[in-house]
Amino acid sequence: MLYRDRNIRSVAQMLTALKQQAKSREMIWFRGHGIKTWELLPSLARNPLHLNAENAIIKRFMQNATQHIDTPPRVEWEWMFLMQHHRASTRLLDWSESPLAALYFAVSNKKHWRSDGALWCLDPVALNHEANLKFSFQHEIPAFGLDQVLDSYLPSRVHENPSELFPVAIVGPRNTPRMAAQLGTFTIIHRLNKPIENIGKGKHLWRWIIPANAKRNLLKELSHLSISALTLFPELDRVADLTKELVL
Repeated sequence: MLYRDRNIRSVAQMLTALKQQAKSREMIWFRGHGIKTWELLPSLARNPLHLNAENAIIKRFMQNATQHIDTPPRVEWEWMFLMQHHRASTRLLDWSESPLAALYFAVSNKKHWRSDGALWCLDPVALNHEANLKFSFQHEIPAFGLDQVLDSYLPSRVHENPSELFPVAIVGPRNTPRMAAQLGTFTIIHRLNKPIENIGKGKHLWRWIIPANAKRNLLKELSHLSISALTLFPELDRVADLTKELVL
């Protein structure tokens, strides 16, 4: 990894680490894990056999989802993002441009409060360089539907390419309140079933460890900063969930 692991026990310590490790004008994406040993693999790749079932999964989703959608997706990549939004298994992995949002996901699940967590930091441009994706503008990130170089990662194409391509960092339209609130971005794998931390020399990312006994206090600090389930999931179900806290 680019930097050694370091512990963070407060939002202030996270900001200090960010100031010390972020280069000028460098783009950094973040992802929070409740347990530090979790790998950076999308849900579909956590069982290698499931990658071969991707097209079957997509067809089943399309078959049953259409009746619940006012305006069904028109192209393949839109179906992928819709599936990811509703927690179906895909080759996409969620990231955020907000370290506070990622930190919330690392500390909010009380089931994991006895385990150390991790806040991953990704240089998306450096990851794309590992995959030989380069643009005339240094900080440009490819987008599905605009950059044909990503077509090889579409489900209908992924098995046509004899090569196993490296994961890439991508952006898509923030067309849901949740995506906008979380400042969501993505990485996507090809057929190479390999965690992102094991790609190349690993110089495209690093992590901050969150000690188990610091999670409760971090969650309180985030609440003081108005980072909560309501702000990150601005949906009616979450509003209803929060009312239960008044009587629990």
